[in-house]
Amino acid sequence: MKRILNIRNNIIIVLCVTIILMAIGFIAISIELKTYRDKEESFNVVFRDISKQSSVKGSSKEPLSEVSIDSSGKIINMKFSLFAAHDELTYKAIIKNNGTLPAKIVKVLRNPDYDMEAYKKLIHPVTITTSDIEGKSLSPGEELEYKMVIYYNPSINNNVPKNFSYNIALITESN
Repeated sequence: MKRILNIRNNIIIVLCVTIILMAIGFIAISIELKTYRDKEESFNVVFRDISKQSSVKGSSKEPLSEVSIDSSGKIINMKFSLFAAHDELTYKAIIKNNGTLPAKIVKVLRNPDYDMEAYKKLIHPVTITTSDIEGKSLSPGEELEYKMVIYYNPSINNNVPKNFSYNIALITESN
């Protein structure tokens, strides 16, 4: 009889220890779940900076430009004045993922899109070349360079000054 009581007491002790360990485990899991619940996920891909890398004069007058990033960092506004053949401006923009989620660049919107025939005639013989970043992924905190070259091609027309505006925006999605 004493042996049965001893076995029963041991079983009760093991069950009590099991319950205590389970309670500690549930406390640890609930703390971990609370940190995940309170963690705010954000999605924010922006133009962090834009800078002129080079300027080449095709004549005695240097090409002019004004660039700015809007307050939200989503759009680059640019104005260009090119005066003669071989005028060239090169810009580098830095795109940064300020969010906590990975992001993918779906499309770079150009307004107006001077690659379209109707708009290409407005700035002819000027061409705008940009780096291809569509489809690139950015981890949180990662940066990416976006280069633009604005070039006044030689043509049979006289050097007619070209003044035009150009805007660039990003369409991004979460990976």
